[in-house]
Amino acid sequence: MALALAVVGLLGLVAFWVPMSFSSNLQGKAEPSGSWALALGLGFGPLALTAIAASHVTPFVTCHLFGKQLLRVPLSRWLRAAKQPKQSEPTAPSSPVKLSRAERSVVSFFRGLDPVDTLLTWWEKERVFEVRSLVLDAQYSFRDVALTGQILAGMYMLSGVLPDRYVIEQTPIWETEDRVSISADGRFRIWPGRLLVDLLQFVLKQRRRVRREAEPVASQH
Repeated sequence: MALALAVVGLLGLVAFWVPMSFSSNLQGKAEPSGSWALALGLGFGPLALTAIAASHVTPFVTCHLFGKQLLRVPLSRWLRAAKQPKQSEPTAPSSPVKLSRAERSVVSFFRGLDPVDTLLTWWEKERVFEVRSLVLDAQYSFRDVALTGQILAGMYMLSGVLPDRYVIEQTPIWETEDRVSISADGRFRIWPGRLLVDLLQFVLKQRRRVRREAEPVASQH
């Protein structure tokens, strides 16, 4: 028992002090016909995680190890559960989505997150999450040609103030139709132990915020 605790403690220290490198790739495309596709891949050495969504296709996540698929999980159940209104809200009769206890915890956690607050909390936080390089390649056109020009100018201004590790490459197509194609390739480092500690602190902060917002409503009744 003592040996197991010592090993767990040693692994915890390693996870806290030693960073882990990983890569990511994002591909997205939207066509004038309304069809679209989005794919996100994360690579941790021999382990690869991929999330794919597209028009008329059920979103799913896959996990590969040394190129061999270990699992494939559809996200439709989670998405339906996340869209289900609370019991106090009137709804049309429908069959509820039955989730496991672990799935309910995950859905509840992500439903309560503020995406902007979450991004600002961890993006480039020292010794927790580090961007080593990020390259964005975008091709786009819009029916409003003036909008295409505005985005072109805005992205040029943005690329001029970003650090060297951020690269923005863009190609305006100048066609009078809505069409977007993006590709992003990134290299990152994380400190898993520090990220876990920050995650727990962030969850507690979110819960306190939700309780504070609920107190005035409860006092009115």
